Amino acid sequence: MEFLTWLEQTELSLWLRESDWGHPIVLCFHAVGMGIVVGVSLMFSARVLGYSKDFPLAAFDKLFAIAWYGFAMNAVSGVLLYVGEPRRLLLTPAFFIKMILIVLAGLSVWVLTKALHGMESSPAAVGAGHRAEVVTTGAKIAAVFPILLWIGAIIAGRLIGYTIPPPPPP
Repeated sequence: MEFLTWLEQTELSLWLRESDWGHPIVLCFHAVGMGIVVGVSLMFSARVLGYSKDFPLAAFDKLFAIAWYGFAMNAVSGVLLYVGEPRRLLLTPAFFIKMILIVLAGLSVWVLTKALHGMESSPAAVGAGHRAEVVTTGAKIAAVFPILLWIGAIIAGRLIGYTIPPPPPP
């Protein structure tokens, strides 16, 4: 706890907590990073569930590369947001729920990509110039989990602002 008390007294933490611009700027970066990561993940899940069947699943490899930039933006901005309120966040259950849901959401996307890795193509799209992708029922079921977990993480993140306790004494 001494480390967290010291961290709260650093210039960066004070700026994030007390300036008019510190927290809002970092939060904007956090929202953009989240939009990228969650957006790509939800588009991927929606595609597996059958939306936009003309969009090949292999094209998501390029989108996942962009999602990693969003993840990096979220990691940096998330650490900065934590630096602003380290002791208070540790007293907020919604913070822990959010962290758990983020890990589970990431794992569920990974499991989904692995489930689709061995997927076969079929010549069902005659004359369309491409081979239709066959998505198994198991992959479709697995595609629901990232959607639910990311939505849960977003809700838990929003609840942090409403459930965070008052600052602990110095």
